[in-house]
Amino acid sequence: MTGFRAAALAVGLMIVAQVMPGAASAGRLETQTCPTESTRLVVMGDSLADGLWGSVFRAFAHCSNVRVVRLTSVSDGLAKSAPEVWLDRYVQEISQSEAIDIVVVQVGANDLTAIRDGTTRATYKSDDWHAQYQARAAALAKALAARAATLIWLGLPVVGRSDLEDAYREISAMQAAAVAGSGGSFVDIHGYTQFGAGGFVMNAEIDGNTETLRASDQVHFTEIGYDYVAGLLQDDLEKYFSFKSRSAAVTGAELQ
Repeated sequence: MTGFRAAALAVGLMIVAQVMPGAASAGRLETQTCPTESTRLVVMGDSLADGLWGSVFRAFAHCSNVRVVRLTSVSDGLAKSAPEVWLDRYVQEISQSEAIDIVVVQVGANDLTAIRDGTTRATYKSDDWHAQYQARAAALAKALAARAATLIWLGLPVVGRSDLEDAYREISAMQAAAVAGSGGSFVDIHGYTQFGAGGFVMNAEIDGNTETLRASDQVHFTEIGYDYVAGLLQDDLEKYFSFKSRSAAVTGAELQ
């Protein structure tokens, strides 16, 4: 590993270690209390994010004033599509006249590949690839944070494939460093998705019952597994909704 890559990874892992110290105590995202104001939750990313979208949708399905927007592309990522492409999808889906409330991002499962930009090609694992990937993650995080009231970016989970594990940790570290400079919130899910086992597991005992939490590919999750991953959004969602409620109350008092 070159000096550039080692330094970037060290910084990213330090940020990852700091952003989610209490992840192991998170629970399942279940039916949520509806916010007092109309809210949109945009879930953006690859196939991991698509499963996450399902959990968020189910949790707010009973809320008539919550719109859960699905901006996922199952085989895509930041290596294949530049941040401008992801941002254009966002802008095309969401009217500029509407205020975006919360954007949740999870991407990277398909990013172990070269980055092509016009006629240039950055070989995967090269210094140029690392620099370009870091820049792409930073550009997307900054653009989304500037347009949304809240940006929550989830890292990649622990996986059962040894050929992916280290690479996914490195990608999460770069994403964490990028999000830290945007004002958004990065959630490291690696340790939490061990579900208390100290490593990758397909099943875990939860509330006295053994549940299958991971899909057969050992990367994705089952429906209940995604519900537990989505539970890591709980604190950020509660803080945001609480802030919005307090803001509305203060505004109402001022107008009286």
